[in-house]
Amino acid sequence: MVVRNVAAGSLSKRIGWEEGKELPHPIVEFYYKDDDLGDPLLAEEHIRLLELASEAQIEELKKRGLAVNEALESLMLSREYGSSISNWNSG
Repeated sequence: MVVRNVAAGSLSKRIGWEEGKELPHPIVEFYYKDDDLGDPLLAEEHIRLLELASEAQIEELKKRGLAVNEALESLMLSREYGSSISNWNSG
C-alpha cells in the first residue's frame, strides 16, 4: 500500500503529471508485491478477487494508511520541511 500526497514515481508516469505536483487529497494505492510480475498496481476489486483481503480489511488498511499519512504530515509541518509534506517528498 502506498499513500500519496504528491505525484511521484509510477503515479507520475501512469497519469503524465509532473513529479512533485501536489494532489488535491491523499490517495491510497495497493500493489501486489511480486518481482516476477513487476509489482503491479491492484484495484480493490482485484484484491477481493484474489482473496487477499476482505472489504472490511481493505477499509481498515486505507483508514490506517491515511491516519499514518496525517501523523507524518503533522510531524513534517512541525519541523523544518515547510507547509506541506510535498516539500519533504520532492525535496
